[in-house]
Amino acid sequence: MTDDRYKEEQQNEVDILQSIYPTEFEEIATDPQYKFSIKIPIDDDGEDEIRPCVVKLVVEYTPTYPDELPEFDLVLADDEDGEDDEDDEDGGDNGHGGGAKQQLGETDATLSEQDIEDMKARAREMAEETLGMAMVFSMATTIKETCADRLREKTNELKRIRELRIQKEIEAEQAKFVGTLVTRANFLEWKEKFDREMSERNLRNQADQTAAAGRRGPSAGSGGAPAGAASSKKDGKLSGRELFEQDRALAQSDSKFIADGDVSVDASLFAKEEDISDDDDDN
Repeated sequence: MTDDRYKEEQQNEVDILQSIYPTEFEEIATDPQYKFSIKIPIDDDGEDEIRPCVVKLVVEYTPTYPDELPEFDLVLADDEDGEDDEDDEDGGDNGHGGGAKQQLGETDATLSEQDIEDMKARAREMAEETLGMAMVFSMATTIKETCADRLREKTNELKRIRELRIQKEIEAEQAKFVGTLVTRANFLEWKEKFDREMSERNLRNQADQTAAAGRRGPSAGSGGAPAGAASSKKDGKLSGRELFEQDRALAQSDSKFIADGDVSVDASLFAKEEDISDDDDDN
């Protein structure tokens, strides 16, 4: 094929590419070899499964293209658009990820530099299979499909990670309201611990009571002073018996209330009976 024939083949392909990509095609140079770029929108045809982006395929024909591979490169157009938009007063969006950069969501996957290298390798393999024919459109189609597939895989993985995180958060929240499952083994273990604690508590209470009794001194039944007397002295007051024993006149203080026919009572009799009762208690 002559040089003119190669030039004609190349020009025909450029015309076709410009009709297919009217806004995405950009001419870079025509001499000595034709060089151009095509912006390739990466999406999932409106299914909203992936975050759309744009990659740019840069192609430079060789003198004997299409009988040999063209020189080409692949770059993320989003990064370049972001730099261009810094001087754009409108800050508009070109519909394919240009304009002001959007905040990434938790499941928004993006293409890495390694992804781009993998896409270039895949496009090269496809081009080698079509040597001798116009191949740029096929390269662009392959790049679009493989980039979309890669983004879909990465998005699904991010969704899986998010679902696992949410599930763990739900389980952690539910665990706050779930007690320990009772089994025979852990019940016996709890009972043994409970019985031991109760036994220790009872021993402490007995020790405290013994110590308190020692601090109070001997009781009324141990040969000491009567409990009533002790209580009276402690309170600083005399009991009724003590008042009576100190002042016998109290026995006659109510005589003025005795009417005719009432029976008088000898108080000394109660004292004797009480003495007899005390003797019986001693026996």
